[in-house]
Amino acid sequence: MAYAIEVKDLVKTYNKRITALKGISLAIEKGDVVGYLGPNGAGKTTTIKILTNLIKPTAGQAYINGIDVSKQPREALRYVGALIEIPGVYDYLTPSEMLTYFGKVYRMNNRQIKQRIGEALALVNLSDKAREKIGSFSTGMHRRLVIAKAVFHQPEILVLDEPVLGLDPKGMKEIRQLIKRFHEEGMTVFLSSHLLGEVAETCNRVIMLDRGKVIASDSIENIRNRTEYKVVNLKLLNPPSPEDLERMQGIELIESIEQVNGAVRIHFDGKPATSARILPRLVSLGLEIVSYNTEGVGLEDFYLSVLGDEKEEE
Repeated sequence: MAYAIEVKDLVKTYNKRITALKGISLAIEKGDVVGYLGPNGAGKTTTIKILTNLIKPTAGQAYINGIDVSKQPREALRYVGALIEIPGVYDYLTPSEMLTYFGKVYRMNNRQIKQRIGEALALVNLSDKAREKIGSFSTGMHRRLVIAKAVFHQPEILVLDEPVLGLDPKGMKEIRQLIKRFHEEGMTVFLSSHLLGEVAETCNRVIMLDRGKVIASDSIENIRNRTEYKVVNLKLLNPPSPEDLERMQGIELIESIEQVNGAVRIHFDGKPATSARILPRLVSLGLEIVSYNTEGVGLEDFYLSVLGDEKEEE
């Protein structure tokens, strides 16, 4: 069975001087929601533009459902909806008018267009805005509308380039909820982002890119299972005194401590055995401990550690 998205040894060079992609390979299973992570300039948008046939690769192949995008773009891309960078829309149109136009581009008949307008706008919670001018929309509403356009022809695969860029927290939450709904409905979603927190919230897999090379690829679950626990959050019955903090810092197993909102964060070497040995030492100091919980590093820490390992190998 073909992957939903697959690229093999993909290379893209601009002006024979700048190599944006350096022979990357990746494969995305059908139904996965995959975050494509990397700093600005890593090659994320270049990959997406090749996948959607907006530019041609210098070398290598890109496939959608096993179909070579460069050789058979019409056949490959009929499965795909895309939001690439931030597309322009005509502010003087209404959502209904804009989607009618794209329905005709997709060669739908009038009955199909009317039905899909209702479904697509309901999906992105814009049903009550169907006949309002797009120019009056907030940034979040605008982004939801272009996602409605991307899924208007009911694609199997959705490709999103920085879908929450420039949105406020409310707008980011709305897009996050949409992506989760697409996942529940079995759609494959491939989204690029440099916002690690958003990827951790919405995706079940992650591919990490840096300077045109894939540096890591794994499931969010595996990454979380592999994270080390290097911090203990300690809560006492009463806020610790300066003398308490000094005595805690005197425990040789503790690397450093910090006080945050009345609680204490204890930094140590991350070994479970060390955490287990610290607790009785704290109890022996006569501290009245209410809770003692280890805290795992997040996706951002994992990404930075992988990035650091990659630089050390160069």
